[in-house]
Order: sequence, then C-alpha cells, then structure tokens
Amino acid sequence: MDQNFSSNIPSRKDEHLKICIENDVKYENVTSGFDNYIIRPNILTKISPDDVDLSTTFLGKSMGSPLLIAGMTGGSEKGKEINKIIAKVCDEFNIGMGVGSQRAAIENPALSDSFQVRDKAENIPLLANLGIAQFSSGYSVKEAEKAIEMINADGLAIHVNPLQELIQYDGNKNLINVRQSLIDLASGSKYPIIVKSVGTGFSKEDMEFLSSLNITAIDIAGAGGTNWKKIEMYRNPSLSELSSSLINWGIPTADCLVNAADVFSDSSKKIIASGGIWNGMDAVKALILGADYVAFALPALLAISKDSEEGLRKFIHNYIIEMKMVLTMLGITKLEELRKKKNLLMRKTSH
Repeated sequence: MDQNFSSNIPSRKDEHLKICIENDVKYENVTSGFDNYIIRPNILTKISPDDVDLSTTFLGKSMGSPLLIAGMTGGSEKGKEINKIIAKVCDEFNIGMGVGSQRAAIENPALSDSFQVRDKAENIPLLANLGIAQFSSGYSVKEAEKAIEMINADGLAIHVNPLQELIQYDGNKNLINVRQSLIDLASGSKYPIIVKSVGTGFSKEDMEFLSSLNITAIDIAGAGGTNWKKIEMYRNPSLSELSSSLINWGIPTADCLVNAADVFSDSSKKIIASGGIWNGMDAVKALILGADYVAFALPALLAISKDSEEGLRKFIHNYIIEMKMVLTMLGITKLEELRKKKNLLMRKTSH
C-alpha cells in the first residue's frame, strides 16, 4: 500500500463529513419509495404509546428498538468525536450502531482509537466496517477479524459500493473479484458478516446470490437517502459532466425491501432496511414490508452538527416516539404482531 495514499484517508474522512453537513447530498427526483405506501390507521384504538414494546434482539444482544445508526466515520479526530457521541446516545436508547470503514486503522493502527467506542457503549450491538473493494484487492479473513477485534464488535458490515468507487478519484476500480471475496469471507469468518449496500440497493439477482452465502444479515441500503455518488462528485470535479441519470441511479429502498422479503422469506438471515428511512412513520412501513431492523446515518450526523449529543438524543427520542404513535393507532403493542399484518399497508394507486 502506497504510504501517501494511506495517509490521505483521514483527510478524506473529514472531507466526507464536511460535504454531508454543508451540502445537499440527497438523491434528486428519487425517493426511498415509502411515500408510495399508506398505513391504514384505526382511529378507535384501544392502547396508548406506553403499551407499545419495540424491543428486539440483534447479534445476541437486546435492543430497546429495532434501530441502528449506520457506520459513518472514524479514522480522524473529528470522526472519533462523532463516534463517541453516537455510542453514548445509542447506549442510552439501547439501539445498535456501526462505525465507518476501518481501512484507515488497518493500514495505520495509530488511528484505531478513533473507532473504539465500547467505553461508551458496553452492551449494544456494534458493527465493524470494511469495504468489499479492499477484499477484492488483497484483504482476507485476517483483516476482517482484525477489524472486529479492534473495537470488540459483534459482527462486520462489508459495504459494497462499486459505483461510488468508480466515481471516487482515489477509488478502487478493481471490482472483478467481488463475488469470490464475499464467498471467502462468508465461509471463512468466525464472526457474523453483514453485507451492506451504500445507497444504491441490491438487485434481486444480487440478493439471490447473497442468500446462498453464510452471512447473518443484509443491509439493503437502497436509493432515496444519502447519495454517495453525489458526495464523490463534490470531491471529483473532473467528472462534473456525468449525467444526473447516472448519479441518481439506484433501486428505491422500498422496492429493494419488497424483493428482499421475498428472497429471504424462508431464510434465517436478517434484513436491515436503510436508505432514506429518516422518520418513524417510514420505519414502521419498512417493518411491515419485511425489515427486521431499520438503520439511518445522515440525519444523525446532521443532528450532531446542529446540537452535538443533545441534538442526536432529541432526534432518536422523536423517531422512537413517532414509531410508538403509529403502532398505537394500529392497536399493535409488539413488533411480532406488526410483521404479521401486511394488510395494514396500502400501495397508492397512480392516476
């Protein structure tokens, strides 16, 4: 690994954060797809929000709600600060979290402390993070397990982001070995593996391949939320003439989720829904459509940038309260009941 290239990773991490905070990095003219669905409320409800229990488990650990803050950052002082805030607040609400790509710390162990959050959150589900591009270019199960053990995580999210890598001026363009790398990881790791898209979503063909692997979960991360291709465009002006069609290319999250629920219907693999699920109403829609958990990242970052720890605390509090209000109007007290009632969701008819 070129030392100069490796040393650029922390500055790239901070550049990503700055772009996300200061610019519009959402998809244009593409939504997550949940606005195409309506939940039918029962206004003669018999319960209150206090009766609603959102608790579940993930990777053998209890959670107060089926929520995770997806991995965003690390590898720099700013990233370290943000990870500590996320860990503290996630611990308060007993929800899961992930850290950003640990490639920087694999290549420069001095940066490992920017990903270490167990001192703030001892008991929550915690996901390590590495990109499939690195495994296609030399990483092995050894690096995967090193990332997990570095932060005492419960599993490893492998993010699959080919189009982002192609647009990124310092991205890894070697994508030939992606499938074989996933096969090797799934069969060789002694820890749980979660395969995660990065805002583009998985096709049904992708999911059928993933369903054959020994993985614990899939994070569909569909289109409609944060657009990492757009973020890389800010960093790579030489590609400013790329079409909007390419930059906003992806499968809407709700469509991905419908396919995932079908492909994994007879599987023990868990489905994490992410990609623009930034409020409690859409989270409930995702759960009805088949998600086991819901994840988000950008709104958490923006809440932190606005009011630090307290900003994130308010956002998560309101997100959970909204979920409970929706379930109250449905007369449902437990997640298990919700997942059995797909008839509560109506798809809007087009005119």
